[in-house]
Amino acid sequence: MDRTELTWNVYIGDSNAKTIKIHNVFNHGYFLECLKKAARKYKDTERDLFCEQMRKDLLYYYWSKCEWEVVIDHWPHWDKFNSEKVDVYSQVRMNWEPFCEYVWAHRAVLRRREKKGDKE
Repeated sequence: MDRTELTWNVYIGDSNAKTIKIHNVFNHGYFLECLKKAARKYKDTERDLFCEQMRKDLLYYYWSKCEWEVVIDHWPHWDKFNSEKVDVYSQVRMNWEPFCEYVWAHRAVLRRREKKGDKE
């Protein structure tokens, strides 16, 4: 499956380049594999179970890990202003229902079996 078929962008910090980058959450190979398994496992009437499994997988792969975090600060910067560390998990959870609907609507893409040679 071409990973670019599904897109849900978030911000992450790149400590090596000292920049903030946009990251597609579906470009995480293990998270994508979990979504494929869940899409095959849950029936069309089990949307809530699918979304709960997806939430757990998102939590496992993207929650509270420094490589998936970015610091949000106010501009112009105030000395007494509290900046906040935000991870990929919390960015997706802010729009959880639209994210669930998006992934649920694209289950056919996730269920599609890869042909030999299609893997990256």
